[in-house]
Amino acid sequence: MDTATEPETEPETEQEPRGEGPPRGRFSLRGDRGMTAVEFVVLTPLLFLVLMLTVQFALYLFAKQAATAAVQSGARTAREEAASKGCESATGTWSQDAVTAATDRARDLGGQLVLKPVVTTAYTVDPLLDADCRISLVTVALHSQVPSVFPGFGMTIDVHAGGPLEQPVRHP
Repeated sequence: MDTATEPETEPETEQEPRGEGPPRGRFSLRGDRGMTAVEFVVLTPLLFLVLMLTVQFALYLFAKQAATAAVQSGARTAREEAASKGCESATGTWSQDAVTAATDRARDLGGQLVLKPVVTTAYTVDPLLDADCRISLVTVALHSQVPSVFPGFGMTIDVHAGGPLEQPVRHP
């Protein structure tokens, strides 16, 4: 018996078009249509918000650093001049010199970031201090606003600096 061997053929199956078929993973490919647009619409405003918050935070930190340096400069001026320019008298110019030094330094360093700085000085009198001037401590404070990236969102800075008066003290 002579049997001819027939070549084995694979049964024909219908090939599904690409992209269609059973779902893979959690979502089917048909359900993913337009997902990129939805992600873009949702995530883009969040990305811009994070970016703008970063810029606002950087503006605040830079303005605070400039204000701190300005107040330290004003306090240094007050400590140096209080004993020599009138001490406790109301006519002494050390307080005005300290305010001027702090305001000028804030404008030099901060520019437009330190808006309308309000600089004040204060001092503490120690009646037990054995020196020509009874002031023991001078303080300079600065209050200012920071420009806002967001309308209606105002931030303020309050910094203080001070130290003991630089003067000779008599020891017993």
